[in-house]
Amino acid sequence: MSGARVWWYAGAYGVLAVVVAGCTAPAPDVDPTLRKAVQPVVHDALVAGLEKEGGMLADSSLASTALWFCAEKVVEIREMDGEALKVGLVTRCSELAARGRTLVGGTGVRAPWLVELSKDGKGGYHVRRQDSPPDGVGYDEWIGRSFSQGGAEVVRHEDWDATSTLESAARTHFRLPPDAPVTTL
Repeated sequence: MSGARVWWYAGAYGVLAVVVAGCTAPAPDVDPTLRKAVQPVVHDALVAGLEKEGGMLADSSLASTALWFCAEKVVEIREMDGEALKVGLVTRCSELAARGRTLVGGTGVRAPWLVELSKDGKGGYHVRRQDSPPDGVGYDEWIGRSFSQGGAEVVRHEDWDATSTLESAARTHFRLPPDAPVTTL
């Protein structure tokens, strides 16, 4: 652990080690107004990209009702050339469908994502480019290259689970009861 400090305390209950990891860069501050402006555009692009790629349910009898449900957290927003923005986020997405009174889960995605936006001339933004890391080799290198140092630290240590939120949204969409069971193919 580089940059970490360890303190030892020996007391009546034994030895306690306290580790304080030295974060090399602070988490980026994200302007809430800007986040609110770009989040719907980023969300729609994320869902559209996943729908284009398809998932497990796209090749099943549930293909006609399968949808992607996504939640994302904006980690950082950096200005690029002129009016362009680079939005770094962590995503949690699930491909879900309904079969009878049951929610059926297909493919799931849990990954960092990078979206470049430009002003659209109407006071909003449009997507110029989006990217996610490769699986396996190159994953960590992509994070270091795509995010600021502080943003990369947040992404590498993010342990956010949105499964219940996504399943709840799917139950509502498919008009299933709140306690409808979830199964897989």
